[in-house]
Amino acid sequence: LQEKRKAVISHAVTKGLNADAPMKDSGVAWLGEVPEHWEVKAVWMIFELGRGRVISHEYIQDNQGLYPVYSSQTENDGVMGYINTYDFEGAYLTWTTDGANAGTVFRRNGRFNCTNVCGTLLPKLRMDLSFMQYSLDFATTSFVRLDINPKLMNNVMSRIRVQFPPIQEQIEIAAYINEEIKSIDALIAKAEQFIERLREHRTALIAAA
Repeated sequence: LQEKRKAVISHAVTKGLNADAPMKDSGVAWLGEVPEHWEVKAVWMIFELGRGRVISHEYIQDNQGLYPVYSSQTENDGVMGYINTYDFEGAYLTWTTDGANAGTVFRRNGRFNCTNVCGTLLPKLRMDLSFMQYSLDFATTSFVRLDINPKLMNNVMSRIRVQFPPIQEQIEIAAYINEEIKSIDALIAKAEQFIERLREHRTALIAAA
């Protein structure tokens, strides 16, 4: 199910929804062919890149408020805590620059903060951020530097070239993906519950024996 989820996203964001659309070589090795009428743009051309700042647990404890602080974690939508000031306002994408989740892309709205292990992407052009989140989250896997501490820093992110369909197509693709993965995620949740019950049953059998 997890593999099917990834396949649904990767196919939709790279090939589109029209199976009969003429294709062209994107000029990007990891991307391959894309629909002929799509553009391919570097991240720096479509986003203004930024970075979060150092925000410690102690700082959050001493400055509690309404505005979320996003960190490198993926649990709880990446929220590390809430403080009484904000550094960013509006519709952004953010990504994790360091650690096990490096390259993971999130969509953020409203007033918020990011720690220093988060990069920020403020749109320069009209776009559907849901589509761009899916697109970039797929793209970054080819660019994370894998070592003791995986990294995807701003200078590398800025040079990634991604597909950029017409805005209406972005909206339609994002809506399609949202609908498809909703049902897949429901199945994944049921499967995880079943696996957990089997683990409990296994433990009980061993204990009884």
